[in-house]
Amino acid sequence: MSRSEPSADDAEALLSIPPENLRRHPQLLYARRASEAAAKALAYARGGVERTRTYDDIAYRYLCACPQVPFLGVETLAARAEQLRAGLPADLARLAGQRDFLAHRHLVLPDGQFRMGIQRGLLYAMTEPGGDIVGRFPLAVRHRMLDGLSRPQDLTPQPTMSIWRNLTDSRWLPLDELIWWTRFPRMQEASRLVRGVFPKRHHVFVSHRWLDTGQPDPDGTQARLVAWHLVASMCEAVRVAHRRGLHTPRQVAPAAMHMPVGVAGSDLAECLLVGVLREVLDGTSLAPVAQELERVGIDAVERGAAEASEDIGLERLSALLDELPALRPLLERIHIWYDYTCVPQAPRTPEEQGLFRSTLESLFLLQLAGRTLILLDDVADYLGRAWCSLEAAAAQAATAGGQPDILHTGGRARPSGPATDAESLRSLVHDRQLVIWRGLLDTELFRLQTREECLRRLGLSMAEPDDLPYLYDRMLSFAVPHGRMSRQALVTGVVPLPDMGEDKILIPMPDYSGSQPVDGARPVRVIGTFDGWGGLYLRGHVEERPADAGPPDVTPYWRVSGQDAVGTTPTCHVAVVGECEGEAVLISSWIRRNRAELERQLQVRVVSGSWTAVDPVPVGHLPHGRLRAQPVRADVWVVMGKSGLVANDVGQALCRVVYEARLPAITVSLDHAEENVQRVVDDVAPGAPHSGLLSGWGSGYEHPSGLLYMHLYQHLLQWGAPVH
Repeated sequence: MSRSEPSADDAEALLSIPPENLRRHPQLLYARRASEAAAKALAYARGGVERTRTYDDIAYRYLCACPQVPFLGVETLAARAEQLRAGLPADLARLAGQRDFLAHRHLVLPDGQFRMGIQRGLLYAMTEPGGDIVGRFPLAVRHRMLDGLSRPQDLTPQPTMSIWRNLTDSRWLPLDELIWWTRFPRMQEASRLVRGVFPKRHHVFVSHRWLDTGQPDPDGTQARLVAWHLVASMCEAVRVAHRRGLHTPRQVAPAAMHMPVGVAGSDLAECLLVGVLREVLDGTSLAPVAQELERVGIDAVERGAAEASEDIGLERLSALLDELPALRPLLERIHIWYDYTCVPQAPRTPEEQGLFRSTLESLFLLQLAGRTLILLDDVADYLGRAWCSLEAAAAQAATAGGQPDILHTGGRARPSGPATDAESLRSLVHDRQLVIWRGLLDTELFRLQTREECLRRLGLSMAEPDDLPYLYDRMLSFAVPHGRMSRQALVTGVVPLPDMGEDKILIPMPDYSGSQPVDGARPVRVIGTFDGWGGLYLRGHVEERPADAGPPDVTPYWRVSGQDAVGTTPTCHVAVVGECEGEAVLISSWIRRNRAELERQLQVRVVSGSWTAVDPVPVGHLPHGRLRAQPVRADVWVVMGKSGLVANDVGQALCRVVYEARLPAITVSLDHAEENVQRVVDDVAPGAPHSGLLSGWGSGYEHPSGLLYMHLYQHLLQWGAPVH
């Protein structure tokens, strides 16, 4: 049986350790249990019929079989369907969502060390182990602890004007025109579209389902929801600017996932504040807009937005705007791209057909120019459509900050209160890209299935089968997810550790936990730029490889022959941290092909390399599927991967032990274009006991199915700490 198809036999093999060995070495019992957790989760997820299951179903089964942890769980379509089926009625769910907001709150954290979690506007402090909640802190309310964590940081607007020359033929519908039409008109009848993109405007790319083959929005519900949502967001931006100050930046907490602290609006409201209000208003002209909004009342706006789907003909919205004359000119500065209105519809003239094809080729630039607004009603159907899924993937890559705006249209347009669906939906759209990335790697890197089979297992449908080549090609371009860390992630491959000589290695302590400095600034010094995007560019890999080439064979630990000779150039070990085994193999094979360029820029001699996969959804092919530690001797260490992976968790642990070994530790963030080569110059948590010297290494130990991240440091080297 291949390593990509673990079965219950893997778990049973762990039970075959002789009892006398367990009595003599009780720490083996704990390691056996930790390895068993990973083996059983994989066996349950794949169940011997892996190729007949969808990737999403495998992810859901894996996460169900893992030990459960609070927060930071990966969202799946199957899990959401189960929650909707077995969940509480809407009113009771809303009440249950208020529980944590009504609970007692500490003014400061109790003494001790804690792990932080963020959900629905609350910062949670949890004990380790066990995850018991010992403190809840609302991010919207300023208090002593959050004041010490925050710093000023505005939301970055979209780079609209840097690409305006490429979008001179694009068509956009001003918001006030949408309100006048009360629906999204067909392009051929929309006479007052704006051509091109302009400064001091906010551009919105609307991603949505077509509800009918001939008319995407038959009863105008999407138009009503979009209009109310954008008006309410502009009102929110005005209110935040008035309360906080028009030119006062928002406060964010870098150590708490860059969450806003104190007076702050939604990402859309903050973007409107930075890109529109600051550009066209000053303190004097802002005052009358804020005053008339205060006179009408923000509650009236929120109630109207919550009942937007019932506002036939947008009569309520028009009546509201009659009371807000100072706000109306600001709405003209919001321009909307909606395919039915901004792309010629069939039947088309030859000129319209040319515009249709050129617009199709510019879809990503349109999303780059405007923040994407995703309309989610039937979430499974939206994410199950290939076009919508492509737009969601492009939105992750094109939206400043990687967080597209999401409008839940299945119920109220803008749910009131702190317990909303927005975070869950955004997380689901984000995590969906993890699954798609695994499917594409299985298809293109490992060549295990056809493109049609890939889309079937991803659950993606197309109205026109002829769209497959275009859609698949675009998916390859925007597939790389930003990354998602989870304590349930499966760790496989090799964890390299500094060889200190005399059979001693430097190791992370069993209670090691990653940490972030309060100010969010990592203790590093920029030393250069390395063009490393090719290491993640799957489409480039497909284009460069010979047609008859097989999958790359990069083992988790490799050495360069003939590089052990004594010389003056420092030797180097390259430690790759990937989000799955496919990604780790893709990066490692690219490094081996471009080793000479890496050596030239860093002035080192690469003698060995390794990869570690930290996979929050191990649904793809596992060519290795095991885990062990490996002593490594080199003068310089380079930790390479996506920025989040090299700066946190396993990547951070490697940098710490290398730094404490008094060796140069260099990180290369492949997903950054500039200043992505950095040298670690200090410890993130000085004085913390997070490394130790282990004597008598021997031959080590291999975990046959890997380890969950929550067990990694306790059991990688046979520590005897109990597993909770």
